[in-house]
Amino acid sequence: MKICSDAAGPRSVHRKALLEALAGELPVHLIRFSSKISSIETQQHEGSSVAIVHVENGTVIKAKFLIGCDGVHLVVSRWLGLREPVLSGRSAARGLAVYPQGHGLEQKVRQYVGSGRRAGFVPLTDKEIYWFFTVTSPAKGTSLARDAEDIQKEVLENYAKDLPPIFLDVVQHTDLSTLTWAPLMFRYPWNVVFGNLSKQNITVTGDAMHPMTPDLAQGGCSALEDAVILGRHIGTYILCTERTCTCTERD
Repeated sequence: MKICSDAAGPRSVHRKALLEALAGELPVHLIRFSSKISSIETQQHEGSSVAIVHVENGTVIKAKFLIGCDGVHLVVSRWLGLREPVLSGRSAARGLAVYPQGHGLEQKVRQYVGSGRRAGFVPLTDKEIYWFFTVTSPAKGTSLARDAEDIQKEVLENYAKDLPPIFLDVVQHTDLSTLTWAPLMFRYPWNVVFGNLSKQNITVTGDAMHPMTPDLAQGGCSALEDAVILGRHIGTYILCTERTCTCTERD
């Protein structure tokens, strides 16, 4: 789920709807799903660098550009030599509540803040509500609940038991297939500023470059800014390779 904000207040967008809208702008069969990268290499071809991506199923993909942008454990980030993200000391449970008959709530964000925890939810449609719960991570050596039913039970009966009934009702209506609980991680800013963010035609963006905690809701906004800047540079590169010209970097 993505939340954008302007003077009129936040606007929530279901991640699935956003991905489908983006995918709809691309030619059919251009996107390859369920493809896990096993290794990356580069080769020179006619004076230009070509990225060679090896997928675990044996597929080999050659690309003019390789942009890693799918999370904190990305293979591309490691290939570039970026420092690993670190634990923030907090964990987050997230889920999507579904009300087949409608939830009847206003399209407003609700948040509950307390010592060492923060919770909230935002309606996406008249039948779906995104919710989150962040809390100080369990003591070292204590594993987080992995099974969806265990996560839901842990939130309802332990961490959020004293929160308002409306929040507990939302958690109770969770579609268990959407429920996750994971540690929140980030990369130190100086590791981003002084890190090796690119090599020839390979780079990273979004959480693969600068994972951050969700407190200011800036992760998605920063990723969109990355995309705009990358788009400008790639567009300039393509124009310069199609004709003889002198390009000046301005970003």
